[in-house]
Amino acid sequence: MDKTVNVAVVRSDNRRGAAAQALALVADDLRACVTPEVLVKPNLVSHQNQLPSTHADILSATLDSLFASGARHATVAEGASDATAGFVRFGYHRETFGRPVDFLDLNRDENEWKPIELIGVDGCTRVARLSRTIDESTCRVSLALAKTHVTAMVTFSLKNMLSSIHLADRIMMHGHAAGGNGYRGWKKMVVDFLKQDNVVVNRLTRLMGRVKNARTILRGLAGRDTFESLSAADLAYLHSVEAMNRNLVALARRVKPHISVVDAFTAMHREGPKHGTPVRLGTVIAGTDAVAVDAVAAAVMGFDPLQIGYLRYAQEAGLGVADLSAINVVGDPIDQVKRPLVPHSNHVVQRHWDRLSASVYRGPHSRVSCPGKVVSS
Repeated sequence: MDKTVNVAVVRSDNRRGAAAQALALVADDLRACVTPEVLVKPNLVSHQNQLPSTHADILSATLDSLFASGARHATVAEGASDATAGFVRFGYHRETFGRPVDFLDLNRDENEWKPIELIGVDGCTRVARLSRTIDESTCRVSLALAKTHVTAMVTFSLKNMLSSIHLADRIMMHGHAAGGNGYRGWKKMVVDFLKQDNVVVNRLTRLMGRVKNARTILRGLAGRDTFESLSAADLAYLHSVEAMNRNLVALARRVKPHISVVDAFTAMHREGPKHGTPVRLGTVIAGTDAVAVDAVAAAVMGFDPLQIGYLRYAQEAGLGVADLSAINVVGDPIDQVKRPLVPHSNHVVQRHWDRLSASVYRGPHSRVSCPGKVVSS
């Protein structure tokens, strides 16, 4: 008989309390996963703005649960943005004072990297560098947020592990060669500008999203929102979406979280994962099947988990359960906390991820190679 997959869902007026209660509901599952040494992976996509980054209350409540479950030492590791600055700005050191906790800025302090094969937009493979510390951890804990995403539709605990990849190689998760941002010329400069973390870019990104959504509505009214109506630029972007779906599964094969906590206390919709609009859901989701936790988080935000490319692929790869009918939700029922959110403005293209020919994507472990592929160090 298959083991029951439990996912806790808790709505509360208190973020820390919701996290503590959700973890308590799956305490038996946690005890089976926790080892003396644990690695905690927050999401610090911004080291300046709290909204898109893991709150110290989630970190603190999770550490309480981990230590109560048998952990003796924790390493908090992150590589998105300036993690060192984020640890300080968001009060991580204050929350962990006196506890057996160390901090690791992957961009500055990781000195050993292991090879991982990722797939390109053309279906061939390249070798990227993966943090040895995260790869070899015996208990990985992902502290994610519930957000829409510019490429992956949504981002939860599995997507949070992306910054385990070397900073220069992360663009390879999108199917592009390392060292750039996937574009050239003026488009490269525009993308670099839009990656900045400031108020001007935030407001501009939100405005651009509203304009794109208006155009999408007009396309729909004209019957031009079909796969066949996608432009050459849309199709090029769609190949990157599909590469991301498959590369997230390749990454999960190596560094899938053993424990996942998704903070949907204040979720983000529209132009996530950094410049989206906050929506108060007051909910925290937790469990030991990362795919199932992410599937439930998707459902809470109004998405069908099996229509999220990387979740469906992860289930097909045997990495977890994305089918809600096979998940035992404990705590608050999904229907009582669910609130349909507005997808990213790129959703008009993202949703066609399964229309690309499977023959193009042979998978990250195929023997196809790319000219000039990156060699790990």
